[in-house]
This record gives sequence, C-alpha cells and structure tokens, in this order.
Amino acid sequence: MSSALRLVGVSKAFDRGRDRVGVLQDVSLEVAAGQIAAVVGTRDQGKTTLIRVASGTLRVDQGSVFVDDREVTGMSDRQLTEVLARKIGIAARSGPEARLTVHDYVEMSLTAARDWSSRERRERVTRTLREFDLAGATGLMWSELSNWQRVLVEFAQAVIVRPRLLLIDDVLDGLGLDKKQTALELIEGFAEEIGCGVLMAVSDHAAAVRAGQVWHLADGKLRLMHKDSGIVDLHERREVRAAEN
Repeated sequence: MSSALRLVGVSKAFDRGRDRVGVLQDVSLEVAAGQIAAVVGTRDQGKTTLIRVASGTLRVDQGSVFVDDREVTGMSDRQLTEVLARKIGIAARSGPEARLTVHDYVEMSLTAARDWSSRERRERVTRTLREFDLAGATGLMWSELSNWQRVLVEFAQAVIVRPRLLLIDDVLDGLGLDKKQTALELIEGFAEEIGCGVLMAVSDHAAAVRAGQVWHLADGKLRLMHKDSGIVDLHERREVRAAEN
C-alpha cells in the first residue's frame, strides 16, 4: 500500500520574544492511501502547525516530509506549488482570504491544478457543488454561509481535484453530534472513493471515531493511542454494505 503522507523526525519551533519555542518535536507518522488518521489535541498544542508542515507550506527545522512517496522537504516554491495543486487538498476553518463567491472559491482549486478550459471548470464546480447540496449557495459569500455550509464548501474545494492527501484542520470543531457524524461519513467516503490518505486535526475524540489511527498531540510530541489498518478493500466494503441493505 502506497504512502499518502510520511513525516520522519519532524521538528518545528517559533521565535516568541527572546525565546525559541518548540511546537513539534521529533514527530513521525505515516498515513497510507485510503487510510484515515486523526491527531487529537487542545488549542495551541500545534495541530495547525502539523497540518501546515504536512502540506509543505511550512518549512521544518529538522526532519523530512513525504507526500505520495515524494519528498517535499527542500523543494523549490515552484515545485511545492505544483504538488499542492495536484496532490493535496486542504480543508480549514478560515475560508477564502479574498471576497469570493462559493463558486469562485471552489474553482480556484481547479485553476491552480491544471489547464482546464473555463467551460470544464464551470461544469465541474457546478457538479461538485450539487453533490454537496450547495447549488443554492453558489453565488454567496463566505460571510453569508451557515457553519455547516462552510464545512461543505471547504470539503468541496479540497476534494474537487481528487487529491492523494486530504488534510483537515479542525473543521469539525463546534459541530453538533449529528452534523459531526455526517461530516465523518463524508470524510470516510472521500478516502474510499478517491483513495486518498486523510489526516484530520481534531479537538475531541468523538471526531476521531472513524480514524484507523488516532494520535494525541501535546507538548510538541505525538503519542499513538489507537491503530488498525484503517483500510478496507473497496469491493469487500461494497459487498458488506449490499448485504446489510
């Protein structure tokens, strides 16, 4: 089974005043294609730093980062931009930096990924938004969306390019149990349909219930709490579901 993400001995520190504070210390983990892994931690424990390091957008002080079995540590900005556009989907809580409509925000992922014609982009965005029940929100701004709609928009823009690695940064935080369950079912569906590896940063264990690996992040260090393969043969899974129905 190929590796969607591999971190080897990763450390990252930041300057805070006169101090150098270590946020990640000798962190190693691996997420296989089709597997869901969750990192649980409270605020200010480094979950977002871990996600940024995994995406390659934050350079590490020490260690190596591999995405789809390709080392991104030390890549040029141009090479990293290509990997981000074609291999990695990121769902965060922040939303777009600019004032963009839902359609334009989701379309940005396609614009960066490859040379799509304007018609192809429009059709794919329209289809994706319909799949996420967002057809009525296509012309809305981020500020006009409900919390649940924002989660769906983040998922839509992250998976529209069918990434090899899906990174989710605390998107489930604040959702009620029903919505959280629905979101987890969507994430499981992404891993199954696309075959991508998923790394979720979450604030509570309820959001990690469907993960094959569960890690706890505290004081810059990862501790493995639970691990199984997290990977089920797709044909086997469909047969099980068919039998249940």
